[in-house]
Parts: sequence; C-alpha cells; structure tokens
Amino acid sequence: MSNHEIALDQDVVVTQLKGKVYLVAADGSQQPLAEGDILPKNAVLITPEGASFKGGNQTFTLSPTNEQQAEDETSQEPLLAQNVPSDNPNDIAALQQAILGGADPTKAFEASAAGGAPAAGGGIGGVAGASGNGGFVTIDRTGDATIAAAGFDTTYQTDAGVTADALPGEENRLIDLVPPVITVSAPDNTNDTTPTITGTTDVAAGSTVTLLVTDANGNQQTLITTVNPDGTFSVDVTTPLPDGSYTVTGSVTDPAGNTGTATDDGSVDSTAPDLAIELDVNITADDVINAAEAGQQIPVSGTVSGEFKAGDTVTLTVNNTEYTGKVDAAGRFTILVAGSDLAADSDRTIEASVTSIDAAGNSTTATDSEGFEVDLEVSELAIRLDSDITADDVINATEAQQDIPVSGTVSGEFNEGDT
Repeated sequence: MSNHEIALDQDVVVTQLKGKVYLVAADGSQQPLAEGDILPKNAVLITPEGASFKGGNQTFTLSPTNEQQAEDETSQEPLLAQNVPSDNPNDIAALQQAILGGADPTKAFEASAAGGAPAAGGGIGGVAGASGNGGFVTIDRTGDATIAAAGFDTTYQTDAGVTADALPGEENRLIDLVPPVITVSAPDNTNDTTPTITGTTDVAAGSTVTLLVTDANGNQQTLITTVNPDGTFSVDVTTPLPDGSYTVTGSVTDPAGNTGTATDDGSVDSTAPDLAIELDVNITADDVINAAEAGQQIPVSGTVSGEFKAGDTVTLTVNNTEYTGKVDAAGRFTILVAGSDLAADSDRTIEASVTSIDAAGNSTTATDSEGFEVDLEVSELAIRLDSDITADDVINATEAQQDIPVSGTVSGEFNEGDT
C-alpha cells in the first residue's frame, strides 16, 4: 500500500511547513500547500520528495514518493489518516455508543502489525510512527477549537483572514513622512553685529525653531525661538558677530517627527568708510572778496577722496548759510556761493563737509575749512597818458604804416598785472 500520500480525517490549519506538499483536488490537479492554509476533512496530500507540516500541536510527516512507490504499485487510493471504518453497521454503531459513553476509542485500538501500540498521534500513509495498518490521528487543539463531541454541529464559516479593529481616532490615520517647510533669512552686508534672523515655516504656531549661527571665525551659537500664528519667526543674534561672512542653519520638527532644515548666508561690515575733503586754497585770484565780487556769485571748489560715491553731497557753510553740491566720479565739486555772504561772514572762513554711506549702512563725515579776505573799500586809482604819442604828436604818412607805442601811468591802489 502506498503511503507517500495521506487523507485527513478532520480539518487542520497548517502552522508550519517543511518541504513541498501538494493538495490533490478531486480532478487530480495539485495545489502547493502553504503555511496558514486550512485543510478540510478528507483532504488528500502528496509530496514528491518527503515533507512534514504541523497542524495545531500535531506534526504530520510524509515519506517521499520515490521511497514508497516500490512497496506497492497496485494501490493508488490514499488512506485516511485514521482507522478506516468497517462496512459492518454493527461496528459503526458500537463505535458511536463508545463515544457517547465517554470512551476513548484510540486507547482500545488494535496494535500495529509491527507490534506495540500506534505511535503518539498515530496514523497511516506516511505519518510518523504509523504502520501499514490503520490508526487514528489525534490532533491536540489549543484556544477555542476542540475535537467535536458526539452530537456537536461541526459546520462553521471559514474566516478569510484575521482583522483588527482600529483604535478610536485611528480609522483615517496616515503615516506622515513629509518634512516641514522652513525658510531662513540672514541679513547680508549689514553693519548690525547682532542681526535679526527671520524666516517662515508651515508647522503649527508655538512650535520650536532652532537656529545655528556660525561666524567668520568658525564660532557657533544656538538661538531658540517659536513660530508665530502667521507662520513667521524672528530672533536676534545674542553674541556680536565679527566682520565677515556668517551662516545660519534653521531646523524645525513637526508632530510626526519629521525635521525640515534651511540655510542662508549673511555678512557683517561694521567698518566706516575712509573719507576726506579738501577745499581749493584760493576762492578768487587774490583770495580777497572786493566790493565788486561781493555782488557776484563766487564759485568755491574742492576735492573729495577716499571711499566716496559719485553723487555724495558736499555742504558749504558761509555766514550761517548752507550751500550744497554733488561730487562727480572724479571727486571734484564746485558750488556757487553768494559774494554777499562771503563778505558778511564774520570769521572769513568757508566750512565744508561731506558724508558718505557704504552698502552696509556705515557712514563717515569728512570736513575741511578755508579762510579768505574781504576788502570792500573802493581803491584810489588813476591813469594818465603821456602827452605826445609821437615826437610832434602828429601821425604822418610814414607813421601811418607803423605800430605807434602809446604810453601812460597808473597811480593809486593798483596791483601789478592789472590790465
């Protein structure tokens, strides 16, 4: 009798499988067995290479086909994994009565042909410990499943699988793996050594934002702030930063544990620009404002040097009056000043100033001053031509063809070079 295949006498749930076992359908087709499969009563199993499986606490072992086929090639019918019932109705009735009386029919079963009682959980058809004779397969049950007693309705609805109810509030819960969004803004080219770091994020208001600031020398400081209701945040740097570049890295964590980060670079320039201004030495040819010049506009010029910008404003103060002008790209400026203010200025000094502001907001003011003189008196001056322009004071025909020198004398308060 071939015992490389078996047929079960009751439903079995496969909890562990070693080797390849196939479930044989009524049409002869074979379906691979897998852990978790529920084998119905009378299921026929076959293995080509030998295998074993557990159902509950019971282990079923099947011998390989190539080892068993030589024993009996005539029988192809699989045996049930229990004692085959007799066709004698009296035997069947007696067995039923014994069960109703509480007897265990397996204890009274006939010993196997090899001698001794069947192996524990004995069986047939390749089950470990079984002989060629019939026997019972006894499967211990755990949990709520038990061997049905007489008169017990064994019909049941097979569960498609194990399900678990969600905890309250978790019915629509999703796993959040998306990090929060955060932006960081570090002021660039600022003269503020404790700049205000700002930014935005999409985490809830009140969430903590951590900012790591690294200065130009590599020194670091950590700033902590919270998110405002509008999603913004801001915090001032605590320790003053040195001039140079610095980096700010911000991070924020959402309730799901995801962390978002952002980085921005800034720079500090707290050094004021180097600047100078110089007025030209003479505001007039003789650096004296006379009566005629006092009624005119006098151009006052000078030069700005250093870290200036074209368009910087120069201010001249004369007689408590301010006059302004712009510096050109070369640093030169010319500003018209009323001669009357120059003549009325009590200290006879022009005061000049210029202010330049660099890109970081640092400003420098440079100043200069230049004195002058005032002489408003009308000078006594006279000029007298010589009496004769020629020897006889007559221009003849010959002289008419010549250049005739005309001479004279200037007297009074004149200057050499006067014209």
